[in-house]
Amino acid sequence: MNFTPNKNAEFVVGVDLGGTNVRASIISHDEKIIGHARNHSEARMGAATVVESTAHTIMQAISEAGLRPDQIGAVGMAVPGHIDTRNGVIRWSPNFGETIEGVFNVFVDVPFTGPVADKIGIATYMGNDANVAALGEFRYGAGRGTNDMVMFTLGTGIGSGVISDGKLVIGSTGAAAELGHQVIVSGGQRCGCGTFGCLEAYCGTYGIVNRALTAIENGKHSLLHDAIGSDRGTLTPKQIDEAAQAGDLAALHVWEETGYYLGIGIGNSVNIFNPEKIVIGGGIRQATGLIDSARRSMERHSIFSIRANVTIVEAELGDDAGVMGAAELAWRMVNGE
Repeated sequence: MNFTPNKNAEFVVGVDLGGTNVRASIISHDEKIIGHARNHSEARMGAATVVESTAHTIMQAISEAGLRPDQIGAVGMAVPGHIDTRNGVIRWSPNFGETIEGVFNVFVDVPFTGPVADKIGIATYMGNDANVAALGEFRYGAGRGTNDMVMFTLGTGIGSGVISDGKLVIGSTGAAAELGHQVIVSGGQRCGCGTFGCLEAYCGTYGIVNRALTAIENGKHSLLHDAIGSDRGTLTPKQIDEAAQAGDLAALHVWEETGYYLGIGIGNSVNIFNPEKIVIGGGIRQATGLIDSARRSMERHSIFSIRANVTIVEAELGDDAGVMGAAELAWRMVNGE
C-alpha cells in the first residue's frame, strides 16, 4: 500500500538501522527529540524479522512520545549498504541476511520501505546510512549554513556523503557517493571491496593497523611493541594514537601517512564537487595530527582556486547523525523537496 506524507504534521521519525541495533527518534519541527526507542535489529534473522523489529521500534518511539501514528509526517531511515532510495529496495547489504541450509545469504534486492510502511501505516523512506549521516550534519551539525558539503566518516571502513546545491547526491540507483572506494594508489593495497588502491584500504582501520605493524616488523623502535606483545591481532587505532600522544615516532608517522592518503581523497572530492565544507566524522578523526596532515595533503592534491573556498571541520552530531539525517530525509518528503 502507498502512503503519502502528512504535510500538516509537526513531527517525523528518524531511524538508524544497524547490524546490531535499530534506533528510532521522534523529532519535532523545532529540532527537539521528544521520544526515543532502541531494540536489537535482528540483522541476521531474515527480512521479515528485520522489518518487524524496525516497525516495532518506530511504534515504540511514537508511543514513548505520547503521540499517535497520524501525528507523524513521515519516517526516514538510515540503512547500511547499497540502498535504492527511489524504489525502497535494499539492493545489497552485507550486514543483513539469514542462514539457509547452513549458508548465510545477505540481503540482495530486498523490498524494505514498503513492508515497514505497511506495518506502521506511515509514509516511509530510506537512504544509505553514510549519505543520511551526511544529510544530518548538513542540516543540524557541522555543515549547517552551507550549500555544498562532502562528509567522510572514518572507521573500520570509510563512509561518505555529498550534498550538492542543498541536495543529497544519490546517483541513479542510490549507490552514490562511495568516496571511500575511489582509487588513490594505482595497483595499491587490496580493499575489502575487491579493488586495489582504494582510500578505504589506506585509511580504514585495517590499513592503519597494518602500516603500524609493518613499521614494527621493519625494526622501528616503538612503544607499540609493548602494546601488542606477541599478539599482532590485538593492535587498535586507539593504541596507536595513545603511543602518538606519548611522542612515539613510529605512531606519529602512521598518522602522518594516514592523513596524507586521506588528503588525496579529500583533494579529489574538492576538485570534483567544489564544496564549501569537508566534514570529517568517526572516532579515528581525533587521532593525533591526522586532520592537520590531511589538510596539508589536500592542498597538494587540489586546484588552488577551488580549495580556496574550502574548510575542513570535524563532525558534531556523533552517534545522532543517522537519526537526525533520517529525520531530515523525512522532513524533505513531507515538504515535497
